[in-house]
Amino acid sequence: MVDDDDDIVWMLTAVLRKHFDVVNASSGLLALKELERSDFAAVITDHMMPGMTGVELLDRSLALRPAAARVLLTASDRVQVFREAVNQARVHRFLTKPLPLKELPKIVGEAIREAELEHENSLLVAELEAKNAELNRANERLEEDVRQRTRELQEAVDKLEELALKDGLTGLFNHRYLQEALEAEIARAGRHGHPVGLLFLDVDNFKLYNDANGHPAGDRVLREIGWLLTGGGDSGIPLQARRSDIAARYGGEEFVMILPETSLEGVLTKAERIRRAIAEHPFEHREKQPLGCVSVSIGAAVFPEHGDNKQSLIDVADRELYRAKHGGRNRVCAPEGTG
Repeated sequence: MVDDDDDIVWMLTAVLRKHFDVVNASSGLLALKELERSDFAAVITDHMMPGMTGVELLDRSLALRPAAARVLLTASDRVQVFREAVNQARVHRFLTKPLPLKELPKIVGEAIREAELEHENSLLVAELEAKNAELNRANERLEEDVRQRTRELQEAVDKLEELALKDGLTGLFNHRYLQEALEAEIARAGRHGHPVGLLFLDVDNFKLYNDANGHPAGDRVLREIGWLLTGGGDSGIPLQARRSDIAARYGGEEFVMILPETSLEGVLTKAERIRRAIAEHPFEHREKQPLGCVSVSIGAAVFPEHGDNKQSLIDVADRELYRAKHGGRNRVCAPEGTG
């Protein structure tokens, strides 16, 4: 109870002490010291006091003891006082002088209960906000987990798709992909009037190599040929593999290359470059081979010059490969009269 008028303090204290424990202060500064030391259920103050008004006191008590009820006593009827009390001090009750002494305990009790409810509500709101914040964080973590899992699943799907299209030994495209890619390239070339080159390669005397050196050594040869076909090698004869060229393992020791938008002259140049690069590559145990090196025979064909569809082009390239084999191996063959 804060008032600079001793008579009012004595009168109000006598009424309130029947229901509450009351601490008196004669100024706002003394009241603030009491509020700093102890908790209170309510702060009842006169408005017009020297040094600090009741509104100013209640405003500062709001920061110190937010759960305490705030009751303002005033003899003023100025609207500005009420506006400041509401907007600044957020008072729970106004009491105008002369004061309703009989009803004062009930009014103060109601103000205390209202303040308690406000405080409980603020605690609930704070708890709810904290739970919502934690829920939001949990949702963010879950969303990130879902995103990460989705990325991992997509990477796994991409890997599976790649494995479905790639040869496990050499890393080149497999027979299935070759068939689809060749058909697509021929269709595209047919629409735009471009040639498509096709090379069939077969490792010469590969069975002899496997029998003499073992299948692991033979697998290494196949892997290194796959590496050479995709632009590797240090033989001094670069393959100049283009991004559009497609190298595939046809099966066993047979390989195929699709050369989009490549004329017969370009196809034969590329084939000869490949043949020389493989023959000059320092494969392990190459000196044991009949030709003194690991070599390939190559059959070449070009769409639409040698075949107007996928199967006819494959048949021509395969036939030319057979001719290269029977012509002494380690050579390139194309249909007679074309190069």
